[in-house]
Amino acid sequence: MSWGIPKPKSAPTKRLLALGLAVTLGFSAICGGVLWTMGERDFEHNRTAAANLVASIASEIDRNIELYDLSLRAVVDGIKLPEINKIAPELRQVVLFDRAATAKDMGSILVLDAGGTVTLDSRSLVPAKKNFAGSDFFQVHAHRTDSGLFISRPWVADDGQYLISFSRRISNADGSFGGVVAGSMRLSYFHSLFKKLRLGENDSMNLLSADGTILMRAPFDIDTIGQSLRKSTVFKQFPTSPAGSYKTVSILDHVERLFVFQQVGSHPLLIIEGVSLETIYADWWQEVSLIGSLMAALCAIVIALTLVLVAALKRRSAAESQLALLASTDSLTGLSNRRRFDDVFAREWLRAQRARTAIALLMIDADNFKAYNDAHGHQAGDTALGSIAACIAGSARRASDLCARYGGEEFAVLLPGETVEGAFRIAEEIRASVLSLRAQQQGRLDVSPTVSVGVAAMTPQAGLAPHDLIRSADLALYEAKHAGRDRSIAAPPILPLRNKWAA
Repeated sequence: MSWGIPKPKSAPTKRLLALGLAVTLGFSAICGGVLWTMGERDFEHNRTAAANLVASIASEIDRNIELYDLSLRAVVDGIKLPEINKIAPELRQVVLFDRAATAKDMGSILVLDAGGTVTLDSRSLVPAKKNFAGSDFFQVHAHRTDSGLFISRPWVADDGQYLISFSRRISNADGSFGGVVAGSMRLSYFHSLFKKLRLGENDSMNLLSADGTILMRAPFDIDTIGQSLRKSTVFKQFPTSPAGSYKTVSILDHVERLFVFQQVGSHPLLIIEGVSLETIYADWWQEVSLIGSLMAALCAIVIALTLVLVAALKRRSAAESQLALLASTDSLTGLSNRRRFDDVFAREWLRAQRARTAIALLMIDADNFKAYNDAHGHQAGDTALGSIAACIAGSARRASDLCARYGGEEFAVLLPGETVEGAFRIAEEIRASVLSLRAQQQGRLDVSPTVSVGVAAMTPQAGLAPHDLIRSADLALYEAKHAGRDRSIAAPPILPLRNKWAA
């Protein structure tokens, strides 16, 4: 049963828990955002570094190819001179091949006739008797007039070296096919170039022809030379985009990498660097581990402090509730005290006035209590008051009912929403309960006294005040005492003063 005693409030603890959770989630979100930004920064840094490296290598290769192409162009122009075949072989070598590239990885420049037979060799006055009519670098010029500089697929020379050929078409005066000027480059040039790079453990560098053929790869694997990567992701962007990047799993070794590619000048060659995502995020994962551990510890501290504060707040709330209970409870009987009764009565009166509902009051007094107290002592008197209070509390069953010790041996029961008839029944229940208690105490010298009850009820309205109801119940109690005690008497209805004056 509730007599209006304040209960501990849970709202502050819920707000504190919500605040602690919000702080924890906020810290976590900020930390996650920072770590995400750091990861994106590392990814972009590696992408930029790879793009710079690829551009540098592409520039190096392009410069050497351009030098070699200039030599081929010089030979093509020299072959067209009218008297070139009439001069001495030594002088012809000087005229045709004086500007030929002489780098150690550059092979000889050969002049092939329309049938593919070698007619001139930049490194020998007497060329070897060879025919390259079936090679790709010959066939492409024989069937196309616009092939320009052609870079062949890798092929193996007689001495076992892997070569690629650069070739240009020789056209007769009438535009017909007159042969091919072809030069070779050892793939060891690209191998040496790639060996200088400091690649990560799972990183890669690839040189591809425009048709996807692998010309060189680091880490080096001879079995991959000549393989086709035409189905790889890069050819979804190239040749539409001469440079770019993408992230995918390699079809060669199934390692997930960031790939950055660039075309070598205007030539049909691609340089592609693959940076392992494991390499990219290696330092980032260490930072995630460190910062994540610190954040986990911080969040644990915040949660622990929040729980400590919540526990302290609950203890404080419970203490405040206990103090409020003590401040509003009569220590002897356990009922509400006079102060609590006055506060609740004032609120219930206003509520009943707004709702236009009745409110009833019982004023209860222990009969002949002074004589009982003098005869049996104050301790017995306190025990008797406690027993009567228990009977009163047991008869008021609604949550809105309030039982209070009004003063001395007098008690009050506030019954909001109750009529005088209903209040009278409750008064008789209380009186009967006290009589039943006396029956149980038969044979003892200090049998509890009986009680007299004054009953009053009214509907609050203008012209009436709470003290009118109290005075009415007191008058009814006085009549019960005067009529012989141990009885309940209900007061007649009370009219507002204005009605009395009107009468």
